Amino acid sequence: MRRFISPGRIALLTLVDMYCSEAVRDKDDDFILELITCYVTDTYARPTNQRQRYLSRWQRAFLSVDLLGHLHSLRPALQRCFIAFAPPSTDVPLCATLWDDLVARLWLRLTSLDDLGPFFDQLGMYIAPTYAELRAHRDLGIEDPPDDLLLLDRRSPLGLMVYQAHTEFQQLSFAHRCELWEDFVRYRNPTRTDFKILWPHDFGVDGLLFDAVLTQGQADWGVAGTDAVARVVFDRMIKDSSVSVSHDETDKLVTLLIERERIGFRPAPILREAADTVIQGATPIPSQATFYRLLDAWRMGDINTAYDQLHRYFDLVSRQAPGAMYGYNVGPMNKGVIQRDFGEHSNDLLSMLDAVHAGREARDYNSLRFSLLWLYMYARVLPRHIRPHQLQGLAGEATDGRQVLPYVRDDADASQFHGHHALATLLEARVAISDGRPPLFAKTCLHEAGRRIVKHCEVTLEGQLTSTLMLFWDRMGYGPLAVVHGRVFMRTRHDGVPFDDAVRVASRLALQYAQNGQYKEAKAIMDQLNPEGLTSLKPQGMVRHVLTYVAALQAVRSHQFDEAEDLLLRRLPTAGYPSCASTRVDRQAQGPSQMDPDLAAQVALLHVASLTRRAAEGDEADEESTLVDSRVDTGGSLVIARDALDRFEAAYDKGVGDLHVLLQISLARATLYARAGRGLRAVTLLLHTLQACLRRRYHVLLWETVGAVARLLVAEGEFRAARTLLSLALPRSLETAHAETSAELYQSLADACMGLAGEEAESSSAKSTQLKRSTRVKQHMGRAWWYLGQAQTCFDRAGSGRTVAQEISMKRQMILSVAQQVGGVGK
Repeated sequence: MRRFISPGRIALLTLVDMYCSEAVRDKDDDFILELITCYVTDTYARPTNQRQRYLSRWQRAFLSVDLLGHLHSLRPALQRCFIAFAPPSTDVPLCATLWDDLVARLWLRLTSLDDLGPFFDQLGMYIAPTYAELRAHRDLGIEDPPDDLLLLDRRSPLGLMVYQAHTEFQQLSFAHRCELWEDFVRYRNPTRTDFKILWPHDFGVDGLLFDAVLTQGQADWGVAGTDAVARVVFDRMIKDSSVSVSHDETDKLVTLLIERERIGFRPAPILREAADTVIQGATPIPSQATFYRLLDAWRMGDINTAYDQLHRYFDLVSRQAPGAMYGYNVGPMNKGVIQRDFGEHSNDLLSMLDAVHAGREARDYNSLRFSLLWLYMYARVLPRHIRPHQLQGLAGEATDGRQVLPYVRDDADASQFHGHHALATLLEARVAISDGRPPLFAKTCLHEAGRRIVKHCEVTLEGQLTSTLMLFWDRMGYGPLAVVHGRVFMRTRHDGVPFDDAVRVASRLALQYAQNGQYKEAKAIMDQLNPEGLTSLKPQGMVRHVLTYVAALQAVRSHQFDEAEDLLLRRLPTAGYPSCASTRVDRQAQGPSQMDPDLAAQVALLHVASLTRRAAEGDEADEESTLVDSRVDTGGSLVIARDALDRFEAAYDKGVGDLHVLLQISLARATLYARAGRGLRAVTLLLHTLQACLRRRYHVLLWETVGAVARLLVAEGEFRAARTLLSLALPRSLETAHAETSAELYQSLADACMGLAGEEAESSSAKSTQLKRSTRVKQHMGRAWWYLGQAQTCFDRAGSGRTVAQEISMKRQMILSVAQQVGGVGK
């Protein structure tokens, strides 16, 4: 296998020859140079103007396999540019494009094996000689290169490519040059049609177009003899259909494919097949190619192939030195991550502990820090397998869970590994938000993590930073600010951000839109994700779960409970909350099936809310008709909702669980008590929840709790207290952009005003105060009318306007009837 030269590189070298011989127009110079440079350096930069729109396909790392497989990859880009002048050795017309000139040079200048030597010698003339070479040439009497000759610095990307190709060709043996010519002929052959369009009269025998020696010897050997010689000489070329590439191209391709797979992008099926063809026809580094196949099987969700490649990887790297790029100590770490994705919760813990021991023996503290952070978050999400206080430090001593993150931060500072320091700070902010610690502490951690990420260009952590920022601002009651962070990230996302993190940010943004009733925008956000990343099974599952949750939320708000139950129980994983996931010992499930912990909690709470609303709808039906079945269905729905809430609360570990979720569970249970007529227990739970939300600054949950308390106060006849609470909560609730919460507060405030109007109407006083009393009644009823209008607007924005339209209409009719009795509605 050749080190650098390949048929694809010969095509690029021909483009360099065209540029140096000034066959390219001046206005196309930048385009051609960037085209060649993008392929040589595999840059990720975006096109800078409209003329470079064809470069975008070259600036995806795995798309460089196109040129390795067939020459027509250059055709769309080169057909847009015309040549500057027609070369004297060819009869190319002036209206010909650079693609026509490239085909002409490949067919008319490289007619046989003997033409490869002059071709590379001509390329060697374009390399700028060094001072020592100029001095040696002058001593030998060789003239300096002419001033009008365009020279390339061998330190530039183009000069380095030409110099490496020229040097390697001089070192090739005759047998290797023959193999290179055969590979080039097979690579050039698909452009035969393009060549015949320009020169239809040059050769009479189509079968001998690939070699001028056969064409010249046809008169002496005859047709049969020429065919026999061609079969003997070019037998491998006729039978072999593999892609010939150099070792440098294969190594670069596999490395870039691994980097893309690591951040979650899998190539399209056509390109993946082409890449597999290139790898099979070459001899890359075995551990490197095996690691690429491991990542591809893992992203695809094929667990059996992933484990098979993982075992082969272990066999290949078992003798490598510690600290290598694909060393043995990295193997158990990848194995633990794969097992975690596929739900093998006991084996993944053992694999990660093995990675800790292997990293400690190899003194690879980067792997140790990552393993410790992974184990800490594993203990937070799956506490039934390992507790945070059971972790061990980098030196092996027991480490308290509260000391893990500061410990990793200090060690990362000592090693100047800023990525792990920023990651530990982000995890500390996430844990602080979940544990209900002061918001200022979490904000300080986020500020410190963001400063380090920006200062040290830790692009891979931008997604986690944005996701944590969105969670923080949403919990603090600033939903629009969370939406701004998400939209900015989606519009300016760097290509190096892991796709899983981008999906999490898009999921949080979609949930924010869904809470505000913007379901089309939520689905559009998920549709904007890069389709290259959605070829992996895990992001596919995350997107499917979020879209299903959005559809279920819309169905619950529109009171389509059967559809919501089908979405929540049949189209989402039913294995329960992740913390209580059972150990999986078989490998029949192809890919991860568990939901994200945050989304799983919201799904369970939405199911409880659906059952509770079904019971409330049954109560309304029972009031309208005295059917016994309605009472039975109502009680059954409440019992099912209570059982579902009990199961979720039992599965959710309170020791390391999210305090916000625990408060949501408490609020849901208080709502169930209120529906069941147990107001005292509901008030007790609501007051405890209210105090906890005030201390932790959970503003969104605080206004929901205030609304629940106000509804109980209205039911008990405490209208003034309810109005005072709601008047304070409504302005802040509107800032959260949770439309349904604001609508319920408006509706409760309208009920309180109607209750105050009833109290004024029933109060007995002297005749002199009758006018004042009627005026106050009109004022209360007018405010109730306006509040009902605002509630209807918010309900419409949340997607549940049709379900409450009848109730609000009845209340407005009641207000109109009272207004007619007192003589009009006051303002």
